Amino acid sequence: MNAIKKYWHWMLAGLIFVFEAAVLLFFKDKIYVGICDNLDLFITQLKMLSDNRAFFAHGQEMPVLGSIDRDYFPSEFSLYNLLYLLLPDIYAYIVGYLLRIVLAMVSCVLLARLLLGQTYQKYEKAVVLTATAFALLPVYPMYGFCFASMPLILYLLVRIYREPRWWLFGAVFLYPLVSYFTFFGAFLLGYLLIAVFVLWIRDRKLPLPLFGAFAALAAGFVCFEYRLFGVMLLSDEETIRSTMVTASYDALALWRCFADVFLHGFSHAKSVHTYFVLPVCAVYFIWNNFRYLSGRKAGKIYTDIFNITVLFIVFNCAVYALYFWEPLRVLVETLLPPLKGFQYGRTIFFNAFAWYFAFFIAVKNMFCKKQTLAYIACIVSIIIVGGTQCEYSDFYNTCYCNLYKLVKHKEVNQLSYREFYGGNLIAKIQKEIGYTPEQGACVYGFHPAMLSYNGITTIDGYCGYYSQSYKEQFRAAIAPALDVNPNWQTYYDDWGCRAYLFPASGENLYDFGANADAVPQEILIDAPALKALGCVYIFSRVEITNADQMQLRLVNAYQDGEMPYTVYLYSLE
Repeated sequence: MNAIKKYWHWMLAGLIFVFEAAVLLFFKDKIYVGICDNLDLFITQLKMLSDNRAFFAHGQEMPVLGSIDRDYFPSEFSLYNLLYLLLPDIYAYIVGYLLRIVLAMVSCVLLARLLLGQTYQKYEKAVVLTATAFALLPVYPMYGFCFASMPLILYLLVRIYREPRWWLFGAVFLYPLVSYFTFFGAFLLGYLLIAVFVLWIRDRKLPLPLFGAFAALAAGFVCFEYRLFGVMLLSDEETIRSTMVTASYDALALWRCFADVFLHGFSHAKSVHTYFVLPVCAVYFIWNNFRYLSGRKAGKIYTDIFNITVLFIVFNCAVYALYFWEPLRVLVETLLPPLKGFQYGRTIFFNAFAWYFAFFIAVKNMFCKKQTLAYIACIVSIIIVGGTQCEYSDFYNTCYCNLYKLVKHKEVNQLSYREFYGGNLIAKIQKEIGYTPEQGACVYGFHPAMLSYNGITTIDGYCGYYSQSYKEQFRAAIAPALDVNPNWQTYYDDWGCRAYLFPASGENLYDFGANADAVPQEILIDAPALKALGCVYIFSRVEITNADQMQLRLVNAYQDGEMPYTVYLYSLE
């Protein structure tokens, strides 16, 4: 009993971890996970790197979007990415999810031990419980390690500032192995540089250890993401980034954008703070600053760590909103041309940790004499995070969808990991037609990732970086559909990361669930232009009613009892 009383918080965290691991490993490729920017992009790219033995390759072309250089794919020097080199993709995905939880917990505990010092034991339960809520946040899986390690880099920097050691600088240099430059690294360096100047002004002395940490961190990103820097700074190839058009908001829209991300967070960095963490922080903010004002200690308002954290959150939200203010964006892109198309509004990603850092301070100080209330508040935050459904709530979605099928005895209107990639159906088609990698293909009504995952060369695809010239070539092939659909035309011309065959009907055919209708419909393409790109086959989710007119021949319709759709295979005549 004494052990339970002393370690119940660790037992609770461990039980949650074991339960999630057991569920995900039990269902394996029948788990339900986020598709957008996940299954349809990076997971497929990592699978392709593994299948093509291209993780450490140079000058190798990847069979997507006609053919693009391996350098446009994720770096090999990333601990998360390397899981896909060492393990089958589904196990790499699950292990990556679980390691993210462990990394978040360890990072939070290390930071808490450092900041709380001798009082850590007093607050350990609240630390572990808050860390558990943070670790379970439904953030973007590909960069889960980046989110989870935010407390770690803060721990390293604080230690360097207080008592620099050579191994700490080495750890900072290696930190990019669990981070990513364009999502986190650029902003970490910016924040660190601001801290250097602020401390320099405050102390009237240059904080050389932090400046050294800045140099080590920058060097680490350059070394471990050398491919990215090569593409961004050294390549003379014009990419789609040069023609991207970003939405421009007026004053009212900017305010609404700011308020939305402050209250609800961002889709790729869900902080699930709206209904509990935010109210608790708001109450503490009022209470804490009232104490300062009533006690004639107004000066402490500006140095209070909670207030600084709230200011940091507000600043990140403001930068995210101001990204959509055209005058500022044009100024940044004029002064720094390589940042054309760079989304500096990603400062919002740091709020996922900042909210829970602020929440811990609030419950720690408000309930310092009634710690049971602090524990209850932390457990409530865990329950809310675990019970929130959104795009990247992998565990919640897996439980819900599989229980729904078990209880209702019918398909849920989502696709599992296996269903998204076609299971054995695509391999069956490849075998029947005698497919070879020299035969290019594209999809209609699916994500091209389904073919890429299965080793089929695609002329279409989804990628944040590829040549502008190929975008224009592919546009010629889909021009008939764009000409009759202004929305698709704007979507492709102003962005272009998704080079897809867009439906003539104007609807979105590729984002579909297991219960989606597959109504026969037309396709609008320039068949000779498509063929010139190397396309031999079109894998369609719907029967194409004007196939003859579009110079297409139906090879066969393929079904599989495990897949909730039919694949209509057409060849270009």
